[in-house]
Amino acid sequence: SSGTTALHLQQDSAGRGIFIDQNGNANAIRIDCEAGGDDAIRVFSKYGLRVDQDIAGGYAGFFTRDISEAGSSPLVEIKDDNVNNTQPALKIRQDGAGTGLLLDQNGNSYGIFIDTEATTINALQVEADVLTTGGAALFYSNSSSTSTRSLVAINNDHSSSSGTTALHVKQDSS
Repeated sequence: SSGTTALHLQQDSAGRGIFIDQNGNANAIRIDCEAGGDDAIRVFSKYGLRVDQDIAGGYAGFFTRDISEAGSSPLVEIKDDNVNNTQPALKIRQDGAGTGLLLDQNGNSYGIFIDTEATTINALQVEADVLTTGGAALFYSNSSSTSTRSLVAINNDHSSSSGTTALHVKQDSS
C-alpha cells in the first residue's frame, strides 16, 4: 500500500548499517526507480555522501543524461539555500598537474554564465599569487571565420552608471 516501507534497518550501535563487499565485475548496488515525482535516493545526515576512488582508471562520480530534456531541471544542481552560510557551495582542489575545472561546451550557449546579486564584491575574481612565467588569464581564439566579432567585450549598459570605469588597468611594477 501507499506510504509503507518494504525494508527497514535500524542500527543503534557504532557499527555499519549495511556493508557490501563486491569483488565481482558488476554493480554492488543497482536501483531502477520509475518514480515520476520523488528521488531514487535521498540522504539526511551531517556528512551526506563521500566517494573514495581506490582503483586507478575509474572515476568517483559520473552523471549522464541522454534524453531531450525540455523541462526545468539541470543534470546536476547544487543548492546552498541558507542566507547565513559563509562556506562555498562547491570547492575543487587539484593537487596534481591536471586541470582543476574543465568545461567542454559543445552546444551553442554560454560555457560559463554568472548571475550574481552581489553589490560590493566582484562577480569574478582570479588570484594568481605565485605566477612566474604564466598569466592570470588568456582569451584565445583559433577560429577561421571571417565574420565580424569581438574577442573580448566590456559593456556597461545602464545610462545612470556614469561613475563606472569600463576597464581599469593598474601596473604597480616599475
